[in-house]
Amino acid sequence: MDEQGLNDAAIMLMSLGEEEAAEVFKHFSPKEVQKLGETIARMRSVSREKVDQVINKFSNAASAQSLLVSDTGNYVRAVLKRALGDDKAGLLIDRILQGGDVSGIESLKWMDPLSVAELLRNEHPQIVAAILVHLDSDQASGILMHLTDRQRSEILLRVATLEGIQPTALKDLNEVLFKVLAGGDKIRKSSLGGVKAAAE
Repeated sequence: MDEQGLNDAAIMLMSLGEEEAAEVFKHFSPKEVQKLGETIARMRSVSREKVDQVINKFSNAASAQSLLVSDTGNYVRAVLKRALGDDKAGLLIDRILQGGDVSGIESLKWMDPLSVAELLRNEHPQIVAAILVHLDSDQASGILMHLTDRQRSEILLRVATLEGIQPTALKDLNEVLFKVLAGGDKIRKSSLGGVKAAAE
């Protein structure tokens, strides 16, 4: 999001009120929350005219969007395949369209790289690779920097050759990860047997 987009989003959020803005914030990534929060904190005063202008801009964009595409899943699949080719788009399409609850993996996005690295340090490289591809690239590289050279090599090899994860395997991995984060336990490989097999 560029500077103007951040300013417009910040003005829009401020015009919503606290409860509604909080609901909108739930749909942003940690990095987006931070950038928007910083932008809002820097704002001093905004004219009524500017607020109306931003609201109209968002309203017009939303109206235009709803008329453009009805089958968004196929649209995303077609655009990404055209842009990236079948091989590169495959993993990204799985990640975008898999659906379901990924709260366990999502919660890692709010953790610092060192904490995630500690959590994953003793896991099979394939499991770590399956998790890292669902994180922001900056966070994933930060996590890798806290692992040994050997672990990094094995994980990067698996990330490079990962073509996709079965939705059921991802669901299993997510459920186990959610329990680990809730209870502070280590991931037990025995409980991820199906995920490991599907991911490999």
